[in-house]
Amino acid sequence: MMKVTLFTSGSTKEPKQITHNDMLIHIKRSVAEIGLRSDDVVLDVFPSNVIAHYTITAQPALYAGAHLITSSFDPYQYIRLFKEYRPTFIALIPRHYEILSITKGWNELDMSCVRYMVTGSSIVSQEMINEFLSKGVKTVANWYGMTEMPPPVLIGYNTVGFDLTNVRDGYDINFTQEGQCIINGLETGDIFDLETGHFLKRKQNANGRTWKSNV
Repeated sequence: MMKVTLFTSGSTKEPKQITHNDMLIHIKRSVAEIGLRSDDVVLDVFPSNVIAHYTITAQPALYAGAHLITSSFDPYQYIRLFKEYRPTFIALIPRHYEILSITKGWNELDMSCVRYMVTGSSIVSQEMINEFLSKGVKTVANWYGMTEMPPPVLIGYNTVGFDLTNVRDGYDINFTQEGQCIINGLETGDIFDLETGHFLKRKQNANGRTWKSNV
């Protein structure tokens, strides 16, 4: 049985080996949620050593038979590729947005070709979501998950708030009194406001220990 070792930020545990079958389950979840089809165009800028590349962008695109454009992230190249290929599905984290928002050509970029966009990995601002919507993106989906339990576990559509009661199949979620999310018995260290569904903070910042290891 083939296994893949993904080197992660070390936020919750050591690097995890997962089987090809496990990965396929996560890929199928993403394809179903996004509604990926063979006529979709996917623009991917996630590095190939992060789990998002395998479970959110590149591998779901290949599984669905979509047209995949994959590149390292450079803001000027991103805008050029976007104009050339007019993607229907994209995934950008808040740091990508911070860089793009100060890049020449961003203010005029028409994104109305995008029917579904994924964001997440850290605290997402409503201002960011609103800007993508104003550029014509049909749905901005704020996905919550983690390396050990890949997203989507929880989703907020066009909002920073998650519906904490609408949990994706295959996951069991509980919350402590302080709002820490527990997924399938694993303490995530992620703290939520249980009234608004907002992701507030991590109990501890990722320590990067897995990047520094000799595994």
